[in-house]
Amino acid sequence: MNTIACIYIPRFAVEAERQRRRDTTTQLILIGDATVLDCSLGADASGVRRGMRMSEAIGLCHRAEVLPPDTPYYERLLDEILDFMETLSPEVERGDGLGLAYLSLNGLPVQVEPFADDLISGLHRRFGFMSSVGVATGKFSARVAACSTRPGASRIIPGGGEGSFMAPLPVKYLPASEAMSWRLDLLGITTIGEVAALPLGAFQAQFGPEGKRCWDLACGVDDEPLLPRMKEEAVVRRLQMPAPAVALDVILIGVERLLQAAYGDPRRGSRWVRKAVVRATLDGGGAWELPVPFREAYSDPRDAWFAIKAAIVRCPPERPVEELEVELVGLSYESGKQAPMFEGKGKLWQQVEEAVRQLGTQRNRPSLGKVMPVDPSSRIPERRAALLEMDPE
Repeated sequence: MNTIACIYIPRFAVEAERQRRRDTTTQLILIGDATVLDCSLGADASGVRRGMRMSEAIGLCHRAEVLPPDTPYYERLLDEILDFMETLSPEVERGDGLGLAYLSLNGLPVQVEPFADDLISGLHRRFGFMSSVGVATGKFSARVAACSTRPGASRIIPGGGEGSFMAPLPVKYLPASEAMSWRLDLLGITTIGEVAALPLGAFQAQFGPEGKRCWDLACGVDDEPLLPRMKEEAVVRRLQMPAPAVALDVILIGVERLLQAAYGDPRRGSRWVRKAVVRATLDGGGAWELPVPFREAYSDPRDAWFAIKAAIVRCPPERPVEELEVELVGLSYESGKQAPMFEGKGKLWQQVEEAVRQLGTQRNRPSLGKVMPVDPSSRIPERRAALLEMDPE
């Protein structure tokens, strides 16, 4: 029987910003741009919800401090937490939201309750986050246990007791869409136990496959496997700017130096690089991220810099930059090049031309075209190439 632990850190983005901004004294915090990504407990009590329009959230909580989201920072911090969890279990899965993760306890020589308490204290001591832990035989029931428990506590659900544990809980814990939740409310169904008490046939007839999934979960049936994360090896270099950089030339110089340092890192060795990610922490909060995939793997930083520079010029940071970061991913001992479709395939190309000729004979005009380069270096996509009709003769 599987034993899965779920770790839940409520208001992850808010707590991450509070740790980074020690001067923040307000208890009311909203994080987001057009919509709310995360909010503090006080803002939540005022009626603010994740995904709500920021203008509406400010109207409900006008004294709140509004911070721009720094998603790359939150992702990096969560990766560090997952790295710590992998020292405790070889199978760790990242959840579908910030501050949520699963780990398998199968085969570990540990007692469940002391392990859960040690995990909570270890996360708090090492990262400063207060989390809750739920342990059950399925991912869903473990998640519900963690999310319905106060921070700093754990809840263990014995095997076979998932249904009775979830019965009194509200249906908001089920993975139901907004439309399904609205219809459940119209029908007066408010708890998970009420969903489990309904006959499957009638419930599935009303809500389809989504209803079948929710009904199974409400009854404690959860066969979703734990999917351990695949950690991709990467090389990261960072640079703190002496002052917020506004000029693009200064930013490009910083990125070029970081790229040279990353390529010279001993962890890369002699491997080729297939992708680079450029990130920046912006003045006043927020972040900028630009992934640059290469058409072929590069072993020379000068080739990679040509592609990265062009991408930055097309999409530069919108505000002054305080810190730069370059990450090299897709490290490989083999180079690869994306070749044209018909390169070295003369026979196949002849077959295509013959098919075009036959179509032109049947319809008096060709129905196929070919892409011809016009101005490949143009910044306007429509000017880079043109579609020409293929001559059937």
